[in-house]
Amino acid sequence: MLKTVVPAVRSHLAIRRLPVVLLAGLILSGLALLLLPHRAWAELHGAEHRLVFSTFPAGGMHDLFDHILSEAYARLGYEVELQGYPAERALFMANDGLVDGEAGRVSVVEKNNPNLIRVPTPLYVNRIAILTTDTEIDPAKGWDQFLSLRTCIRNGYKFLESRVKGENCHVVSSYEKMMQLLKNGRVDVGLAEFFDILPTLGKVGMGRVRMLCEPMASNPMYHYLNKRHADLVPKIDAVLRDMAAEGRLKAIELHLMQVHFNNLAGSCPLVEPAR
Repeated sequence: MLKTVVPAVRSHLAIRRLPVVLLAGLILSGLALLLLPHRAWAELHGAEHRLVFSTFPAGGMHDLFDHILSEAYARLGYEVELQGYPAERALFMANDGLVDGEAGRVSVVEKNNPNLIRVPTPLYVNRIAILTTDTEIDPAKGWDQFLSLRTCIRNGYKFLESRVKGENCHVVSSYEKMMQLLKNGRVDVGLAEFFDILPTLGKVGMGRVRMLCEPMASNPMYHYLNKRHADLVPKIDAVLRDMAAEGRLKAIELHLMQVHFNNLAGSCPLVEPAR
């Protein structure tokens, strides 16, 4: 009889001890978390404080937005990752919520991307640079002057696509290709965002191509969040306003401009940031 009862008693006691063991384990786990250094604690919760934004492929504006947004969101306790895509794809990713938002765009994108909410403070004022060899261009004459010229733009830039159209418009996939066409005389003029084309100009050189002193247009560029992050809009806007007031936005722009401008001494007249 004892042989059958004793195992049953032991089993019953083991079951009664189980909650005590589990509770002890939870207490020890909690103590371990409290003893983690700050960096390890941040890494543990990093997934909850990390935002991914789509933007242009590697280039001047990609670098600029990366520096600005990384600093801005760090002030709110977030880590930021920028993922470069072709311009059209980057908008699709942000509008469809596949990423948390778009790093920076001109306001023309709002028409076809209703899920994106603009952060009111501009990150940057872009300048549309005019690149040519010997064709005379006068920005004051407006956009119609390009109708009769072989004009080159980069694909995905909505503002330029809305201004330059027709059979004489050559759309290319890279600034390297634009410079090649200009140097070989296959197009009369290239239109490019000044800051974005700087790394390419530093790499391939200007050759006989010159940049006009006056931009064709200037447009503020804004950060956009997917609507699921609507609560973040006023918070990050307040940070960007502070950074603008502190001179940080201009300082970041100037620093990166100097990095890319070192190889272009005297060739690019649009050096002073527009504000």
